Amino acid sequence: MGKLVGILVIVAVFWCGWWALASAGMQRGISKWLDVRRSLGWQADVGGIEKQGFPLRLHAQLNDVAIADPNTGVAARMNQLDISAPTYWPGYVTVALPETPITLVTPDLRATLSAKSAAADLRLRPGRALQLQSLGLSGGAWSLDTATDNIVAADTVDLTMAQQATNTPVYALKLNADNLVPGSLARSFIGLSNDWPAVFDLFTADLMVTFDRVWNRRALEQHRPQPRAIDLRRAHFTWGDIEILATGDLTVDEVGLISGALSVKAENWPALLDMVESAGYLPPNMRPQAEQMLKGLAQMAGKTTGLDLTLSFQEGRMSMGFIPLGRAPRVILR
Repeated sequence: MGKLVGILVIVAVFWCGWWALASAGMQRGISKWLDVRRSLGWQADVGGIEKQGFPLRLHAQLNDVAIADPNTGVAARMNQLDISAPTYWPGYVTVALPETPITLVTPDLRATLSAKSAAADLRLRPGRALQLQSLGLSGGAWSLDTATDNIVAADTVDLTMAQQATNTPVYALKLNADNLVPGSLARSFIGLSNDWPAVFDLFTADLMVTFDRVWNRRALEQHRPQPRAIDLRRAHFTWGDIEILATGDLTVDEVGLISGALSVKAENWPALLDMVESAGYLPPNMRPQAEQMLKGLAQMAGKTTGLDLTLSFQEGRMSMGFIPLGRAPRVILR
């Protein structure tokens, strides 16, 4: 019995020592990262770092956080950020966001993110580069708002991103949002009437993305990896009377211009055409030709409001058959 007690005491002392060393190492790593960012001209302000989590977790609570990258114009400010990991392997990291509003700034937008129980679970591969093996983002109700309008909100959101093999920049992404609600800003942008349903009944996506380099710790220190090939396995959206199912392959060049094609199955194409025109992608003078073409395609398939069509992308420009739809959004991660 005495030997067992002695072994337990030794294990406890070893565990306490390991926790102290690992916790101090986590705090030093965070402080060093902030110092390096400041030396590169970033704003990297933290009011204080508190160590918590003994004995099972390494937990650093960052208070009054303000981060800004002058190269991209992206900034974030929050009153708290929690970073934790199991004591046995600091590479399984959980980053928990505060439930108080987070201020986000980009070159084009200033917004506030409010989220309940939002956390990102990161699995990092061993090694100095700390390659991202997988990422899982989940949480409760959240909303993104400007000072005057709501942009988008949802009851829950689940996003997963998994590297397909070590040292390869290919990642499987899956997205699901429950009760996604485009806000007044988004609704006015696409010209929705007030009687249009507020909530997406279904909003899911499954895709494989090849980036120009792997995601690792340098993704935060330098420029973000950029998508170069997108294999859209399935995207399925249901919103009111509109239902869209899309698949296809796209490529993205170095300046974010898209090329490729998407196969789209759409239900209630007249309402969808109204949206495309209201959003400015379809010139009013092209509306009659587009309507006639879609009506013909639907009739050929034996349908009235449902159709199968192909959206083509060539160096950043969109078209549907011979009908131009203007410029596609550029795909650039800042």
